[in-house]
Amino acid sequence: MEYDLLIRRGRVVDGSGLPFYVADVGVKDGKIAEVGKLKGSAAKTIDADGLAVAPGFIDHHTHLDAQLLWDPYGTCEPQHGITTVVMGNCGLTLAPVKSGDEDALVKSFVRVEAIPRFALEQGVKWAWHSYGEYLDNLEGKVGVNVGGLVGHIAVRHNVMGEEAVERKATAKEVQQMRGLVIEAIEGGALGISTNRNERHMREDGKPVASRLADDEELFALCDVLAERNAGVIETILGRNKIEHFEFYHELAKRTQRPVLWQSLQHRWTEPNLWREQLDAVEPIFRDGYRAYGLSHTVPLVRHFTLRNCQVFDEFPVWKNLMFLPEAVRKQAFADAETRQKMRADLADPRPTNFHRRWDIVRVEKLVKPENQKYAGKTIQQLAEMRNQDPLDAFLDLSLEEDLGTTFWNANNGGDVNAMGEILRSPYVLVGTSDAGAHVQFGADFGYGTVLLGLWVRERQVMTLEQAVHKLTFHVASIFGLQGRGLLRPGYAADLAIFNPSTVGSHEPEWAYDYPAGSKRLIQRSEGMHYTIVNGTVIHEDGRMSGELPGRVLRGPLYKEQKAAA
Repeated sequence: MEYDLLIRRGRVVDGSGLPFYVADVGVKDGKIAEVGKLKGSAAKTIDADGLAVAPGFIDHHTHLDAQLLWDPYGTCEPQHGITTVVMGNCGLTLAPVKSGDEDALVKSFVRVEAIPRFALEQGVKWAWHSYGEYLDNLEGKVGVNVGGLVGHIAVRHNVMGEEAVERKATAKEVQQMRGLVIEAIEGGALGISTNRNERHMREDGKPVASRLADDEELFALCDVLAERNAGVIETILGRNKIEHFEFYHELAKRTQRPVLWQSLQHRWTEPNLWREQLDAVEPIFRDGYRAYGLSHTVPLVRHFTLRNCQVFDEFPVWKNLMFLPEAVRKQAFADAETRQKMRADLADPRPTNFHRRWDIVRVEKLVKPENQKYAGKTIQQLAEMRNQDPLDAFLDLSLEEDLGTTFWNANNGGDVNAMGEILRSPYVLVGTSDAGAHVQFGADFGYGTVLLGLWVRERQVMTLEQAVHKLTFHVASIFGLQGRGLLRPGYAADLAIFNPSTVGSHEPEWAYDYPAGSKRLIQRSEGMHYTIVNGTVIHEDGRMSGELPGRVLRGPLYKEQKAAA
């Protein structure tokens, strides 16, 4: 048989969780044609002896809605074996939108997802109104496969305008929102996302629109999915309260659709919460409903300065200071009375996002030559070197450098045993790369390569086959991505070829590849040799091919509507 692509002698890890086996993989017309000991020739042959050949990874939690408009690969996704991305999470999407309302959506992306405003203004050329039209705009222009959820924030603002961030919706407005969700699902959306995180606000300090929605409104919108038996529901309700699980249970039972909730991870501030969350979600599955917790594979690292920072957003005094003009903010940081208020803020035990451990926060990059002696030191060590209180040392060093000092912080994922149990749980959806967001604070493109390198090879918390299943078919099954996630004949030829002995991720580094030359953090991979999308190699040993074989993956109702038309 003549193949378009023939992969020889690879260790096939097929995504099912079954043990790997050595075989050839033949690809033709964008699909897996045959798997086994194959004869024949091909336009391109890859020698995969000693390498794992797996289905391409599916990154289910991204914010690439804007980036894909100027970067068709969602860089650095393919470098880590990712062949499919799902965007539109946390209630944030660029559609539906009315003419003249575009900036209202930009305000949420700028603050919640920390995407530079000038990158959005330069890179997003608004050419759509409905969610389906937004997806149409991506057709034929992407290097990876793309699916999306419709965001509650955009839906609410489309109906209510600026009043969406000020009040409860009327019954009539809720019905109008339902109409937009129906339109989005029929236009190809894979589900709906919503956001009630109390820390999430717009650039102007107002809450994101979905935070004003009550349970009645949210149930009404999610009922659309139940009525049409299609789609997933992605939620972020804010602080990880156990009380939220009653809501997840009711939502999953009412809609009988998969509910995805954020997030399940080990936190230094609440070291036992992850266990309570697993115990709380188990009855939902036992009753026959689905509510998957999302989990990181790495500590949530943030690189920040006091010019631009979200680490302390749960603390009212700190948050308000970050909204001040920079000159006024510096004066406040230097004020002794303000510092006492900041200390009182940190003493409040209720906020959990920042651990308050100055022995973890460290100085990463300095501006002045005379301060280089502090590089790599924790704030606790900095304080001892300067004979100061940690908060004073932290603020004074930053002020000395005109708020240009870069700091490093990680808040979770530090307990190996806890993370092992979390990652192995059948109730957990591994991922949450947040690709396309927080681009000046962190880069977690490598959640999959970290899972394979750190958690499989080094810490052995699961087998290679289990990890690949978590990254592929587990996700495809939940999202209803037909024909993807398994390496089987007839399935799409989305493939990741890597060396299990070396696969991993590098530390993030700065790149100036966003619109207008704005900078962001990227993350390179190790040991990921080929990434193949619909039978076409798009990434080979760190190099991108320039080809755009990606497809827009739409839900089943889109196909029904298209067939009916």
